[in-house]
Amino acid sequence: MATTDDQPILAISDELVGDVRVLRCVGEIDMASAPGLRERIAGHQVDGPPHLVLDLTGVTFIDSLGLGALIGAHKRARVLQGSLLMVPSDATRRVLTATALDRVFELRPTLAAALPTG
Repeated sequence: MATTDDQPILAISDELVGDVRVLRCVGEIDMASAPGLRERIAGHQVDGPPHLVLDLTGVTFIDSLGLGALIGAHKRARVLQGSLLMVPSDATRRVLTATALDRVFELRPTLAAALPTG
């Protein structure tokens, strides 16, 4: 994990909620942290349940490499016949809207809205 002054740039935690894997990201998704995020997501998509939710509400910055990691995850979910939902922060939502990726990704306003009911 990339660090600045021994502080992680991006902290990633995960938990299984029913048959859905939730990855929570806090910090910045940039050229230093995107490769680790890409690897973590891919590992869960290939070896875990087919349904994944990315909780990006703690993300304060995302660059083009970060967007590339998300696009790769989206494509992988389709190939594996799984699903990928995202709960963006305000900062992430602005970038997704500016790049029209808000029309590509399945976005939810809250984590509760991204999880299956019942």
